[in-house]
Amino acid sequence: MALLTVAACSDSDPRPAVSASNLSVISTALPEGAPGEMPSLMFRAVLDVPQPRDVSINYSTKAESATPGDDYLDTAGEAVIRAGELEAFISVDLLGDAEEESAETFTLELSVLGNANLVDVTPTGTIANDDTVCDTPYSYTENPWRVFGADPLNYAHRGGVIDFPENTLFAYGEVAVVGADVLEMDVYQTADNELVVLHDLTVDRTTNGTGRVVDLTLAELKALDAAYWFVPGEGTPHDRPDDAYVFRGIATGDAPPPPGYSREDFQIPTLEEALQRFPHNLINVELKPDLDGVGDYEGQMASLLQRYGRASDVIAASFVDEAAMNFKAVAPCVHTSVPLDQGSALVLGSLGDGVIPPVPEHVAFQVPPDTSQITGSGQLPDDFFLEVVTEDFVADAHAANLAVQVWTINTCEDMLRMMAFGVDAIMTDRPVLLEELLNTPADQRSCE
Repeated sequence: MALLTVAACSDSDPRPAVSASNLSVISTALPEGAPGEMPSLMFRAVLDVPQPRDVSINYSTKAESATPGDDYLDTAGEAVIRAGELEAFISVDLLGDAEEESAETFTLELSVLGNANLVDVTPTGTIANDDTVCDTPYSYTENPWRVFGADPLNYAHRGGVIDFPENTLFAYGEVAVVGADVLEMDVYQTADNELVVLHDLTVDRTTNGTGRVVDLTLAELKALDAAYWFVPGEGTPHDRPDDAYVFRGIATGDAPPPPGYSREDFQIPTLEEALQRFPHNLINVELKPDLDGVGDYEGQMASLLQRYGRASDVIAASFVDEAAMNFKAVAPCVHTSVPLDQGSALVLGSLGDGVIPPVPEHVAFQVPPDTSQITGSGQLPDDFFLEVVTEDFVADAHAANLAVQVWTINTCEDMLRMMAFGVDAIMTDRPVLLEELLNTPADQRSCE
C-alpha cells in the first residue's frame, strides 16, 4: 500500500505553478579589435523575475552584413539562467582586422526551454569599426544635419525628461521605439574617471542618492536608482505620493522591469553602455566641464567615440567653449555644434542685415528660441531679452550651411511655431508629443 501511495504522488508536482518570466536577450555592439585580437561580444540574457527551475537558451549565430569566419566566429550553444538567478551571458568571438569599413551585424537565432517567454527573438550583434583614424577635420557639401525643408528631427532631450526617466537606457530605448531621431545625452566624468550619462552636477534630483558626480565612483553611482523620483508626465517632482513613482525600485531589484528591459536599464549608464545599446541611432553628446581637470575628459570621450566608429552620426556639443576646443583638437573628425561664446557672437552679428560667415568647423547651432531659458544662469544680465530663433536667423544659418537645432520646446504651439520657421531639429522633453505631430500630415497639424 505504501508503494502505491508513493507512485501516486510522483505523478503530480505539489509545488504551486509559477508565472512565466519575460526573457530578453539584449542587442549589443563592440569594437572589432586589431588584427589578431578576438574580443568577445557578450549578449546579456535577462529574466524579469527569477524562476525556481533553470531556464535554458539555445542559440546560434546568423549572418547579416557581417561575414562568419572573417568578422566573427559562427557560434552555437546553450546558455543557462540558473534557478533563482536573473541573467546569463551569450559570448560570440569577433575577429579583429585593420580595414576601414562600416559597422557590420549578425543576429542570434534562439529557442527557450523553461518557464520563460522571449521578448525579442532576433537580438542583433553589431561589430563596430575601430580602424578609422580621427585626425582629419570633416568636410561635406550637403550638411547631413540639415533637413532642407522637410520636417525637423525629433531630438529626445535626455531621453524625454517628461515622458520617461531621463538619461536611462530605458528612456532611450523607449523613445527609439516611439520614433525619435536623435538620442540626446549629457556626459560627466566620475571620481574614478569613468564617463557616465547624467545631466546634473549632482545626483540629488533624479536618484535616491546625494552628492556630486565628480566625487562619486562608478560603483557608487551604479548602486543608485536613476528612476527614483520620476513621475510620468511630470518629470522629477519630490512631493508626490509613493505610488506615483512607478519605476522606483526596479534599479535596485525591488521591482521587476518592464518586458524587454533589465534592472540595469534604470541605473545611471556609462556612455559606453549607451554606445553598445544604440549603435544605429543618431546621438548627441553634451560635454560637461572637466571639474577636477585630471582625467583627460575630452580625450577620453574622443577615444571612446572612435572605438565605436561614431563620428558623422554623432554631434558633440558643449556650452563651454574651452571643452569644445579641447575636444575639437583631439577629435577633428567628429561633428560638433557651435559653442556658447562663439555662437552668441554669431547670433548677435547676424541681427538685422547682418550675415553669418562660414563656420566650417561645426555643423549646427544649438540654441534656445529666446534668451528667457538662460536668463538668471549668470550667462546674461537678468533684464536682457532677445528672440533668437526667427525666420531671419534660420535663413542666415542655412546660408552658412549650418543646421538650426532649437531647445527645449515642450508645448504643441511652440513645436508648430518652430516648424514654421523651418528649423532642422526640435529638442524636447516630450518626444512622444512631437512624434505624434510629425506623424500627422502637415496640413492637419493642430493643438486643439
